[in-house]
Amino acid sequence: MHLEIWPQVIIQGMESDIGGYALKNGEGTHINFRGTKIVVKASGERSEGAYTLLEMTHQPNVGPALHIHPKAPEEYYVLKGEYSIRYGEKTVIAKAGDFIFIPKGMSHNYQSGPEGGKVLVISPAGLERYFAGVADVLKERLITGELEQEIAGKYGQEFLDGLKHWGQ
Repeated sequence: MHLEIWPQVIIQGMESDIGGYALKNGEGTHINFRGTKIVVKASGERSEGAYTLLEMTHQPNVGPALHIHPKAPEEYYVLKGEYSIRYGEKTVIAKAGDFIFIPKGMSHNYQSGPEGGKVLVISPAGLERYFAGVADVLKERLITGELEQEIAGKYGQEFLDGLKHWGQ
């Protein structure tokens, strides 16, 4: 199967040059990913390939399958609610104000608590394109596991235990 290159996620309300910018609460590019509301605060392109900054608001009891990011670390800063975050052999219950650092290549996943939650995620640069790509497919049809894994791999994410995630 041939994978299309998904379009760059354009941050709304910003000029095209690479310079400083400010976003107010709720501003950024919005992605609806399986009911999770994602606001892209800094895309991989805007950070000149350093990282992606996402604000994610989760419904109760959802999260990704076990996965790795082979080229960059990932960090979580919990803003609201509670998350069970597994990294390597450890699992922590993270609440508002808690921070978790996951080195590149370490297996991890998380699940929002019974009341959902909100978290800032510093992800590998370009990961916003995985979320946008999958969300675009889902607007038109169900996505196959093969296609989702292909999109994930293109943007720095490898699933380790299939796609048992996001409430599926």
